[in-house]
Amino acid sequence: MGYITSDFKTINPLFNNPHVSTIYASLLRRIPRVKFERERIETPDGDFLDLDFSRVKSNKLVLILAGLEGKSWSLYSRAAIRHFNNNKYDAVCMNYRGCSGEKNRLLNGYHMGASDDVRTTLNQINQKGIYQEIWILGYSLGGNLALKYLGEEGESLPSTVKGTVAFSVPLNLKASNARLDKWYNWHYLKWFMLTLNLKANQKKRQFPGKIDDYRGFFMSGSFTYFDEYFTAPANGFSSVEEYWQKSTSKPLLKNIKVPSLIIASKDDTFLSQDCIPHLEVEQNPQLFLEMSKHGGHCGFIRKFFEKVWWMEERALQFIQEFKQ
Repeated sequence: MGYITSDFKTINPLFNNPHVSTIYASLLRRIPRVKFERERIETPDGDFLDLDFSRVKSNKLVLILAGLEGKSWSLYSRAAIRHFNNNKYDAVCMNYRGCSGEKNRLLNGYHMGASDDVRTTLNQINQKGIYQEIWILGYSLGGNLALKYLGEEGESLPSTVKGTVAFSVPLNLKASNARLDKWYNWHYLKWFMLTLNLKANQKKRQFPGKIDDYRGFFMSGSFTYFDEYFTAPANGFSSVEEYWQKSTSKPLLKNIKVPSLIIASKDDTFLSQDCIPHLEVEQNPQLFLEMSKHGGHCGFIRKFFEKVWWMEERALQFIQEFKQ
């Protein structure tokens, strides 16, 4: 079975608190800037995606899929890109629709199940024939996108795509939404809803009459409400239940045909037990589950002022182990 004993341990006891590690990793860590080369690609539905490359003239590539509001200048993205560049991998971050600094053209945008954009990105990259191997590194929402894409492709996966490492993945969207609504996550929820509601209000003005049931900036205080009245209708789902059902990657894990490591911490306040894929890992030899005692949500910080994060070290270690 694909259970891996985690070697992650905090050195500074402050990071035994999941809130400290989560907030420090996402907002307070100092990461040097990365020089990107931007390429814009068109999507089949008439929108666009901005891809930010950091190249070291390699034939190996890591695709970074960040978490909510995912973009290339997030701390997670920059940390991963620098580490993989330093180890002779080209890197590219797929900025989600509306997250690259320019509004996307359509009402629909990115969401937890928007794996078509991952497919479009990889198809465009593969058409150039530069890379012999591509690995996907996903954080939270990005991890769900990576796993969903691999599960959808199954046997049809391009031969260049070798596998994924996914951190803190909300594999059950409905349960994750309910968990985020708990009192101990109120500060995260308020922070997330600030930017999400701002974008939703802009969409409501841009496309009058399309999402009239969404009541505006100060009315959406939870992911459940936001998904029901904005995400689902804006992206063509008949209901929030359909959105949750069709966007979660968990039912598709059985179809994954390449090595895929799922890493979670036991103290992650975002994820319920339904997000831990024990049965799926037992049934699919390509899946590996690694759980640490501490780490919060995409935290995994050992001490202050680390030059390299454990997450990127662990991802590279896994990739090198399974490299073909």
